[in-house]
Amino acid sequence: MNPQDVWIEFMRDRDIAKAGRRILSLARGLRADIIKYLSSGRHEARKPHSLRNLRKDVVIEMRSRRIPRRYPVRSELITALRWVRGKLREAARSINISMITKWDLIEEIRAVKERLLSFRSRGRRVVSLYELVSSREEIVPALVSLLFMERDGEVELLQDKPFDDIYVVLGREP
Repeated sequence: MNPQDVWIEFMRDRDIAKAGRRILSLARGLRADIIKYLSSGRHEARKPHSLRNLRKDVVIEMRSRRIPRRYPVRSELITALRWVRGKLREAARSINISMITKWDLIEEIRAVKERLLSFRSRGRRVVSLYELVSSREEIVPALVSLLFMERDGEVELLQDKPFDDIYVVLGREP
C-alpha cells in the first residue's frame, strides 16, 4: 500500500484513525527499508557527509503520544466554547425546522394515493418511484408513504438490487 492508496481509502471511508494507522505503518516500513539499505553496504559510493544527512533527515523517529507544551487556560476554553456555540447556531439556522414540523404523514399518503390513482386510470400497474415525484425533495416523503401503504397491503415495492430503481406494483384499490 502506498500513500495514495491510503488517501483514496480515507476519502472513501472517512476513517481518520485507520488512515493514521496506515500512515504510521508506512513510516515504519520506510524506516526499516532505509536501515536495511544503510546496513547493506550499497551506500558506500556516497560521501560520508551525505550519508550523515540521509540518516538525520530520512529516518523517522516515532513519538508514542503527543504531550502538550502547556494546558489551555480558562479564557481559551471559554473562547473555544463560544466559537462552538456560534457554529451550532449557524447550523441550526440552516436547517428549516418549520419544513420538518409542517410535514404531515397522513396528508402525504393521501397525495401519493392520488398520484397512484392517476396512473391506474391510465391502465398502468407498475410505476417507478421517480415517476411519482417531481423533485428530489419529494422522494423521502413519498417513499415513507409507500412503505406504510405496503404494510397495509395496498402496494408492493420491488427493487432488483441495492441502489437500483424502486418500482411500485399497484395492488388493490388504494
